[in-house]
Amino acid sequence: MAVAPVVGAGLLILALLLAGWGWRLAWWGPLGLAALVLLGSPWWPRGPELVEDRVGLLADAERERLSDYHALLRADHGIDYRVVIGRELGDLDRFAVDHFRRHELGAGGDAGRGLLLVLDVAANEVRLEVGHGLEAVFVDAFVAYVEARQMTEFFAVGRVADGILASTELIVAQAETAEGEVLPALAGSGGAGARMPARLGEGAMAADEAQVAIGDGATPHDVLAAYRRAMQQRNDNPELVIYGRETRRMLADWVMTPAQMDNMARSLAGCPVARELTAADARRVVLLAPLAERRCPPYFFVREGGAWRLDLAGMMQAVRFGRDNRWRLEVGALGPYGFGFEGIALDANGYPVVP
Repeated sequence: MAVAPVVGAGLLILALLLAGWGWRLAWWGPLGLAALVLLGSPWWPRGPELVEDRVGLLADAERERLSDYHALLRADHGIDYRVVIGRELGDLDRFAVDHFRRHELGAGGDAGRGLLLVLDVAANEVRLEVGHGLEAVFVDAFVAYVEARQMTEFFAVGRVADGILASTELIVAQAETAEGEVLPALAGSGGAGARMPARLGEGAMAADEAQVAIGDGATPHDVLAAYRRAMQQRNDNPELVIYGRETRRMLADWVMTPAQMDNMARSLAGCPVARELTAADARRVVLLAPLAERRCPPYFFVREGGAWRLDLAGMMQAVRFGRDNRWRLEVGALGPYGFGFEGIALDANGYPVVP
């Protein structure tokens, strides 16, 4: 099983949200826009017991948001995911196993499909415990990858709730790859998972200063290919020459984790470009994948300084994702990129209608 699951542009989108732009509800990933409607409904079960914060590390709004997100994970995928944050919990492996069994995570109809994230702020350690019913989906190598390459990158800059949410995105994607598999229906946990330093408050690692190579006269296709290479190389330099001015400004405070870059590279590899559309003033371009490729969003480009630049900031405003990670448009936010979607039929929610 691949350690890094293939995630669509929803992971990029979630990264943009978590990067200091606030929880703009435009760019959620797999749990998406439809989830927002449910979360605003008074009848939706919040289940605050899903997140137990014994030390007050999370704000009330953060704790509720995590509970809501994990409630949706249970509803959509039958995964009982809980969080315990404490201090001086003792041996974290033993604590996780005992807590898992005592509270019967994933018991009953969930057939052992439980996950338990334990964070000890005193020991500065984190462990994600995996129930028997999910061991075939979330192997130890995958769990370690999520913790080291996604979760703790956020913990290091003091954004614990964001780190847990961003990691849940990878968990959802991995669960979706295993949909339909016959898994062992066993309750409880035998200690599968991974434990490692939580890196709380260590601070962000220095951003990569490497540039990308791109020739004179590069086309938008060339720029997109260079972006994919940068993601393959885990180049998180916010000053890459392929980025437009607004995008560079936006990325300055962006926490870009290795997992996000890995998965963006894979997403780009799986999204062929079908059409290139150019504005009348020849200053903007939209690259579109076939509309049937519903998880492959359009990419925006702006001409600045005599060269084509990737406009991720413009994309963030106009391209949004639904619960199943299909892209849709916020038509009123397209601004100068509206030309790229003329003649494309949209339904009432902004989703392209595939002929």
